[in-house]
Amino acid sequence: MADEIETILKDPAAAFSDPCEVLCQVRLSRDDKAQVLRQWRYDLVQLQVASEENLIGDAGGAALIRKIDECLRQLRAYR
Repeated sequence: MADEIETILKDPAAAFSDPCEVLCQVRLSRDDKAQVLRQWRYDLVQLQVASEENLIGDAGGAALIRKIDECLRQLRAYR
């Protein structure tokens, strides 16, 4: 399982098409889900910084960050 998490953390967007899919994964613990969502969010923020510096396009990153934030809030509600 640890290898699977490491692979997912390298590129969460490649493992999941939507942040809500992370919440539905029964094979991941709550902490694993939070870690994946936080990494995905970090990656998107880094892409936004590059976009602001005119290095790449944003491709809807702000909306996806909001969706990830909502999923993280839901995870906290499950405590």
